[in-house]
Amino acid sequence: MVIGALKALTDSSIINTAQGFGAPDVTTSAMKDAIKEWFAAYFRQPPAHGQDPCMRLAYTIVHKLDKGVFAEYKSDILDKEKTTKGAWMDANLTQLDLAKSDIMQWMLVGGEVYVKPVPRTKADGTTQFWPQVIRRNNVVILARDGDGRVTSIGSSEESRRSGKYYTLLEKRTVDAAGYLTIENKLFESSSDAALGTQVPLATLGQYAELPEWYTYPRPVYSLGLAVLRVPLVNCVDGSPDAVSVYEPAMQVIRNVDHMEHLHNKEFELGRHRIVAPGEMLRSGPNGERRLEDSVFEDIGPAYTNEQQRAGLTVFSPQLRQEAYEARTQEYLRIVENQIGLKRGLLSDAQEVEKTAFEIASTAGDYNLSLQDLQSVWFDGVRDYLRICDILGQMYRYCDQSAWAVEEQLAITWGNGVLYDPDKEWQQECELVRMGYLRPEIALGHRYDMPCETEEDWQKIREKYMPDANEPLNEVERLR
Repeated sequence: MVIGALKALTDSSIINTAQGFGAPDVTTSAMKDAIKEWFAAYFRQPPAHGQDPCMRLAYTIVHKLDKGVFAEYKSDILDKEKTTKGAWMDANLTQLDLAKSDIMQWMLVGGEVYVKPVPRTKADGTTQFWPQVIRRNNVVILARDGDGRVTSIGSSEESRRSGKYYTLLEKRTVDAAGYLTIENKLFESSSDAALGTQVPLATLGQYAELPEWYTYPRPVYSLGLAVLRVPLVNCVDGSPDAVSVYEPAMQVIRNVDHMEHLHNKEFELGRHRIVAPGEMLRSGPNGERRLEDSVFEDIGPAYTNEQQRAGLTVFSPQLRQEAYEARTQEYLRIVENQIGLKRGLLSDAQEVEKTAFEIASTAGDYNLSLQDLQSVWFDGVRDYLRICDILGQMYRYCDQSAWAVEEQLAITWGNGVLYDPDKEWQQECELVRMGYLRPEIALGHRYDMPCETEEDWQKIREKYMPDANEPLNEVERLR
């Protein structure tokens, strides 16, 4: 199926939820406003209403958290070389990893994100799942169970053909037994500002094979979507909806934008100027040279009420740079505290007299924040692969053998250091001394030389081990 552009569903003037999905959106009005505000803060916006969002704090927070989460990320399927199912799952995991930053960032922005496995057939005839990322502002929550879990959800895809706008609405509902039902409706409109009238799915070739309604023959036990949520309790209105990672700091972010607006205004009003009489800024009838009004300030007539001559006056007020900078830095430190970021990630740690203990404490909070997000990703990957296995068996994309994602999925996050070559070399030397690793392999890793075959080892010995007649002698020497 050709995936169209996802349309935001938070604007009820474009899509009437009850009309399109047959059920109202259960999201509270406070949460709808908050979701719009999160995405507005993340996307580019011009300065307006006393705000200058040039610092793009929402983007900076999301970007830095995403980089920290996946800094040393590695994933693997343990049985990928042992079983056909493992190899097929590894291909699905590879495609998911390619979209990991998109998924994580949209989760941080909108509070939650939905990942839909979409089948794609390769040239060799095999079919794999590719992840389609669905943002929070592109879905409507239609129902929840008693525990707050989503049991019915709606999303849309928009296409344009021959001047007409087409919107495919997809409604997913899972019952208490785990059976998933999907309903599809296609609407046609002459404008993108209205949903229009319902037309047959076959109106567009890309949807011709979609049924209007069907239930999977086996329980899926979910909406068929992997859901990743920011691990924060709703601090907007206490509803079951997830919140953006920067929701606790939204008011402070607005204050920072306002402070930046005032700071810019201070520079604008405090620029060096020369105050001059109005007559000196006009061109005379004989074409005498005029003074540049962008440099000279007009203060009115040349003579005051006391008939005293007014001359040129230098106007250069003192800027309150330090006061503005100190206040902005304080706001940034508040944002770091509220979100759990390391000191200096947003603020300038060098400008603040903080003890080493406090800086280390914020670093610990930051590590805990990253660990929370890494746990969310790990659970999301397992859920996604589990859905791929269920759907793959139903559609015959893979074999029917049992496959336990809990046993076969391996994810590592590193030790907080991106890469320490000296530490790696020390560890390999220790393995050589213990007799667990050939010295040729350690030297090959150290100097980036092939070290897989006996011929590779011989080249390494000739270049770096001239006194070793054979590998075992060198091992004994290093011991």
